[in-house]
Amino acid sequence: MVLPMQQIPVKLSLEELQALLEMVENQLFRMKFIDSKMPGHKANPEKQRFAASAVSTLQEAFKKAKGFKSKDAA
Repeated sequence: MVLPMQQIPVKLSLEELQALLEMVENQLFRMKFIDSKMPGHKANPEKQRFAASAVSTLQEAFKKAKGFKSKDAA
């Protein structure tokens, strides 16, 4: 049985959000393209999907905070 993911509200300044977004984008890149080439690496596609979803959520929050319209509003 798969339980729904719990939503956790978090308040960040725009600068904190931008710094966090940069770090998670870099980590996702590493997870996709660098770690997979390391000897003994074990792929975890579910974790990669969650990470990509988190990056997307942070990107949307950042764009909204900067005054851009979200994908959902289009």
